[in-house]
Amino acid sequence: MEFLKASSTLTLRAGLDELYRQAPEVARVSKEKGKPFRDHDLTHVIFGCDTSIDGELLLKPWILHGTDINFHELREYATDPEVKRLNKEATALLGGHVKALALGVFYYLPLYFWVWIRYVRGMAKKWPHSRVSEAMLDTPLNELRQEYGIRLYSRGAG
Repeated sequence: MEFLKASSTLTLRAGLDELYRQAPEVARVSKEKGKPFRDHDLTHVIFGCDTSIDGELLLKPWILHGTDINFHELREYATDPEVKRLNKEATALLGGHVKALALGVFYYLPLYFWVWIRYVRGMAKKWPHSRVSEAMLDTPLNELRQEYGIRLYSRGAG
């Protein structure tokens, strides 16, 4: 997907459209659930994370430390029945609770801290999680990433 490339010249809006074309179920849920889900989907695009389990987990440090999301927004999203259903599916796909916990502790938690320390902390300013303007939607991703100091994490990069 083009929006996953650091130098992508797609606009934020076009990146979101690409995400929705590649993941029609994500598009359906976002259309049904509204703004909190669209805000989350925009973070996938700006931070260059797909919607796989890895992409969702990789997005966590970006959202928690690289955006201005507040506790109310986090709680609203995390307690949504659809998000709870997706989390259960992810646990099953990872091999159940024990394997998911082991992966979390030995792989995803170190990755979380690596991404936070190496990438998120270097941002110039926090992404406005729920306040993305129309002008921002029409701005190329490479320009937004430069403005916010977003350097994308890619496997194999250090």
